[in-house]
Amino acid sequence: MARMAEEKRNGERGDERVAAPSLGANTVIEREPVEERLARHEQSGIDAMGLDKRRTVVGRSYGPSKARQLVIYMVFLAVVAALVVGGIILVNNLDTGVGKDVPHSAPWAKPGVKQIEPKAIQ
Repeated sequence: MARMAEEKRNGERGDERVAAPSLGANTVIEREPVEERLARHEQSGIDAMGLDKRRTVVGRSYGPSKARQLVIYMVFLAVVAALVVGGIILVNNLDTGVGKDVPHSAPWAKPGVKQIEPKAIQ
C-alpha cells in the first residue's frame, strides 16, 4: 500500500495499475477532426445514379386513396359476413337430433319395462 502511494507521489505507474496493457506509454491515439465526425451522419440528397433522392411518387400520393380504403374495408366485411353465415348454416345442418327413425335401444326405454323412480336428492 505504501508503494502505491509513493508511486502516485512520484508520478510513476506500476504494472498493476495499467488499465489497458495494450496501451503503452508511447502510444499515440489518432482521432479524426471534430468536423468530420459531426458531418458523418449527414446524407447526400443525390442517389448513386445522380438523381434526386426525393423524386416525386408515380401516383402522386404516398398511400391508398379513400375510395380504395373503403373498397378494402367492404371486402373485409363481406368475407367476415360470409364466414359467419357459412358457419351458422354449417352448424344448423350438422346439429341435428337423433331423429325418430332410431329405435330405443336402451333396456329401460323398451315398452313394458317397469320404470323405477329416482331417489330424492338429499
